Amino acid sequence: MDEMPARDDDPSPSDPGSSAPGPRTDRTRIRRHADRAVPEKIEEFLRASLIAHVACVEDGEPRVIPFLYHYEAGHLYIHGSPGNATLRLLREGRSVAVAVTRLVDLLASKTASFHSANYQSVIVYGHGRQITDMAEKRRILDAMTARYFPGRQTLVDYEPATDEDLTRMELTDIQIDEASAKMREGDPGGPHDSDPDFPGSAFAKPV
Repeated sequence: MDEMPARDDDPSPSDPGSSAPGPRTDRTRIRRHADRAVPEKIEEFLRASLIAHVACVEDGEPRVIPFLYHYEAGHLYIHGSPGNATLRLLREGRSVAVAVTRLVDLLASKTASFHSANYQSVIVYGHGRQITDMAEKRRILDAMTARYFPGRQTLVDYEPATDEDLTRMELTDIQIDEASAKMREGDPGGPHDSDPDFPGSAFAKPV
């Protein structure tokens, strides 16, 4: 099958003075299908996607776990129980990698090896910081709720979080050091997919 995004992006660095994340070093250079690198879409994809897979290392062993998240201005926010092992590891600035992927279409081809998918993907490298300020926690939690449930309002649609709720919640700010974005779009790309006389079927199936 066509390769889905791994660690990736464009070799040209973005402005280091900008708050927008971008490629900085070789680890965010896209090697395979470099033509699919779209560093200008990093923030767009981070705002549109829903699940972030957060990975770090503990005692030489890899850990990865999916989180709901909120993104703004070069920062990716995740939250959970204070007992969450990943959040606990990120409290003191530990390095972290994050993968965010939105699957758009499944692509069926007339050739087995050309079955593929259309997708939007971002790979982030950064470091964590625990947020303890109550006002900041409340603002970010409200923004996250609005992102997943647009139009819902506190006191109208749901009770706001209490100070006790916020105290029991661990909120982590992942400051993005560098990032890459990659996407595939279009029709199936097999050698016979556009030939109506070749047997089989080829199509794009929205997810």
